[in-house]
Amino acid sequence: GVFYSDPKDMLEGESEEASRTWSALAMSYRRLGKYSAALRGYEAALASSSSGELSPDVFCGWAQVELDLGMYDEAAQKCSRVLMSLDAPRKIKRLAAYIQGESLLCLARVNIQQGKFGACFEHLNAGITMIAAQEKEGFRYCEAKLLGDLYSFAESIPCYVFDSSSEEKEGQLSSQILRKVDFIAKGESAYTTAMRLSQDQNDPEDEDAAYLVSAAATDLGTNLLAQARVICAALGEGSGGGPKASLAEISAESSLIKDLLARSINAYMAAVSARPEEAPAWCGLGCALLAVDPMLSQHSFCRAIEIDPSLADSWSNVSLLYANVNSEYCSETLDRLTSIEDTPLMWIGRGFLLEKTSRAWKEEGLAKESCLAKAADAYRAALQIGQDPAALLGLSLTCRRSGYDASGADAAYSAMAFETSKTESKTSISVHQHLTGGGNIGACLVHGLLQVEDGLSRPAGSEVAASMLADGSRTLAEAKERQSALMSELLPQKSVTESEIDIEAKATLIRSESEAFPSNSIARVAEKIATVDISAEREAGHTMSLRDARNAVCLNPDSGEVWLAFAHKLCAELADDPSPTDRECALVASLKARDLLYDRVVNATLVTPRRKATQGKSIEYSEKSVVSSLPHASLLSESLALIAWLDRTSEEKARESSALVSLQESLMIDPVNALALTTLSGNE
Repeated sequence: GVFYSDPKDMLEGESEEASRTWSALAMSYRRLGKYSAALRGYEAALASSSSGELSPDVFCGWAQVELDLGMYDEAAQKCSRVLMSLDAPRKIKRLAAYIQGESLLCLARVNIQQGKFGACFEHLNAGITMIAAQEKEGFRYCEAKLLGDLYSFAESIPCYVFDSSSEEKEGQLSSQILRKVDFIAKGESAYTTAMRLSQDQNDPEDEDAAYLVSAAATDLGTNLLAQARVICAALGEGSGGGPKASLAEISAESSLIKDLLARSINAYMAAVSARPEEAPAWCGLGCALLAVDPMLSQHSFCRAIEIDPSLADSWSNVSLLYANVNSEYCSETLDRLTSIEDTPLMWIGRGFLLEKTSRAWKEEGLAKESCLAKAADAYRAALQIGQDPAALLGLSLTCRRSGYDASGADAAYSAMAFETSKTESKTSISVHQHLTGGGNIGACLVHGLLQVEDGLSRPAGSEVAASMLADGSRTLAEAKERQSALMSELLPQKSVTESEIDIEAKATLIRSESEAFPSNSIARVAEKIATVDISAEREAGHTMSLRDARNAVCLNPDSGEVWLAFAHKLCAELADDPSPTDRECALVASLKARDLLYDRVVNATLVTPRRKATQGKSIEYSEKSVVSSLPHASLLSESLALIAWLDRTSEEKARESSALVSLQESLMIDPVNALALTTLSGNE
């Protein structure tokens, strides 16, 4: 049949009547939900058209099918084709603008999952421009609601994406955060317009009109709650340890946050009043009440579950609500969530419960490490589903080993497992900071400490070590400054909107004292970094003589690192006496270093520890195999850069192509390799 062959071959030369027939057939398939068949029908209609064009309404139908099939780019292109048409009626162009706005919103969601935050922001702005242009003729309900969705989705974008063109003012939130909040707040007016439009045509007996009012009010409450969350995240909400670590504590001090919560609760109450059987409205109300009254919040979540047991958001929120109150109830709720939807929150909740269990094993170090290892596995499982920032932060904090036994039977394995866990922890927190923009103060402190640790582990006096120590020190200083900032100075005061529910946070939600937090330890680390003389260490790193490097090679001939240091010293001698013999020796040393380092990369093996039981208990972490230690990428890149530099300085023309290959490999492994960049500029 035509749906399994190329339409161009079958329909070449057909009349316009065939094109219209295929278009009508494709529309029929679309109404029946047979989108693949509809897609083939539209393709056949275009192929059979003698002019190579279709009517604008057919292109809109085609774009809608592609939108339903997840072909967002193609749908946007079809709509652009309609919008650029001079013959398209205004009504059809308006429909095309709406479909294109939806396509751009879907593309923004895809960009967020891929970590393309800049592209996501561009798609949101393009969609907003497209929909906002319809305001001249008066918004329709669906257009106003879509405009609000485009603005509200900006909550998922890190703050650094928003351009901070204005100057920073001392005693205020950063301009990037303020611009993000202002951007999201524009969706508030769009949702308010949608509510007004739906209420104007509201008939008490019209279920559809009541649904529209409830949907717009729910989205309005979500937008207001998103504004509060963005501000609280910038103030350290969720960081732990500080006097403003929870939304309840921040709202107790800030009238601005309290007003946003009150208006959010009012919007959700309006949604529930318009249509009491809407589960998302009850779930949103529960989220807004979390910082005010946990009991009412629990009631709202349970009501949402009663209405729609398949709503995963309700199960997720109620399980997190139980996590700090009753671990057994939380576990049962997570079991139910597992059977409903594959969501990262079910594994994040498991990891959080295991972390709580590990705190109970104060005297049992092995049992505590076992619980933390299981928690890390839970966070890894969550990351298999989606790159959730909470899972990344949890993995960074739980995957680290408490130490290793250098004298035990599994000393080699323990050392490798310890180094592997350090790398995983550092990578996880780096990705977390990239996704969130560094809003969590506790995460910033952890990131700063890991940067310092990584810098101290690099060769003394190297540029990389100095850069990492400087970055870590700066991250710690900025986090400490934010932690000590007074909220009354950062947020403006505002009159609080009246609410049907008492929004004064319960006394049990406000802690009289901060939890134990390693502030003193962090301060000592910052002071230690300040006393490090980077320039002296850099000079000390270059005091090794050629004789010392040669002796190191004799003592450890299988180490690529010592061969690389030996090659560096030989190359340094070339500047004084560039004889062919010395150049050849340096090249041999560089090749040897490259071969040894490369062999450790490609022939990495799994190291498995000996299985042993301690007092009848097995430690899960020690049952896992780890990859043998791998050299740092910069070392392999440096060896290749040395080979390229030596080949370039050689008088043999045959080595020029080899030098270019080595140079390309070096820059692919480490794009910021200074020697490779210098050699490249010399070739140019």
